[in-house]
Formats: sequence, structure tokens, C-alpha cells
Amino acid sequence: MKKDFFEYFQLYNIPQELRADCNELTVINLGTSVAIIEGLEIQSGDQYISPGNENEVNNTRYRLSFDNSGTNVVLAIRKIYK
Repeated sequence: MKKDFFEYFQLYNIPQELRADCNELTVINLGTSVAIIEGLEIQSGDQYISPGNENEVNNTRYRLSFDNSGTNVVLAIRKIYK
């Protein structure tokens, strides 16, 4: 059975809670600072992916912070089923 979904793109540049509320979450560090998600350090240009299986929803609330050594920018891409 076909399932429709959309992708939601959102930029973050300050420490805050990053809510998944989606099937699949990708966080890409676009800045020059190290981004930190739940203690996992993501270097500039690297990414964190939380893949989802069919009919799963990730409701995790991640803690996002930065080491403030440069520009703080991450892009979160969420795959959300309609």
C-alpha cells in the first residue's frame, strides 16, 4: 500500500530541544562549530541519521547544543507520513 509523506526542513542555530516527531530524522551540521546531540559530537559537514521502519514514529526529544567555536547551524530534515 502506498503511503504519502512529506519532508520538513528546519534550521537551528541556538541550543534547544530538537523534537523528532517523525518517521526518519537527519541532522546535518552546516556550520563550523561542533554540534552536539545528546552528547554525540557532529563535526562540520557530518550528519546524524535516525532511520525509521515502516509504521514507526520517533518521538524522541533531543538536546541540541554547540561548542561555539565558529558558526552554529544545523539542518534537521524530518520524514513525516500524512
